[in-house]
Amino acid sequence: MAQTIQLIPSTVTPEYLEKVCSVNQVPEVLGLRFSEVGPDFIKGTLTVDHRHLRPGGIMNGGISLVIIETLGSVASFCTLNSEKQNALGIQVTANHLRIANPGDVITGTATPIHIGKTTHIWEVNIENQNKKLISSGRITMLITEK
Repeated sequence: MAQTIQLIPSTVTPEYLEKVCSVNQVPEVLGLRFSEVGPDFIKGTLTVDHRHLRPGGIMNGGISLVIIETLGSVASFCTLNSEKQNALGIQVTANHLRIANPGDVITGTATPIHIGKTTHIWEVNIENQNKKLISSGRITMLITEK
């Protein structure tokens, strides 16, 4: 069994992320809540409602991209010395595999694919309450000095 590497400090909790990443920012506006943090992952949960729909009454695929961008960016940022470095998203991709409907509770999980000095790549899988994969994507982060 592979050993888990402590990329994200144990001091980073969902409550901490709610304070620093959610107030008047995209997570708060969309209702995305940080639900779990581990040594090498961050999870966020959202209940699909009227804010997330496209014509036809299903979740807009752009919501998945926002979740991928948010969770991947926050996860990357948590691995850095925030006084000296910043993480900037430079590419986001996704495959939409299943429809999400109003009332569905979806959870995105960001896990690292590559953690380098100048780039990070995070995979984010979004599942519904039945553990069915809704979207799968990746975000590439550019790591810069402040």
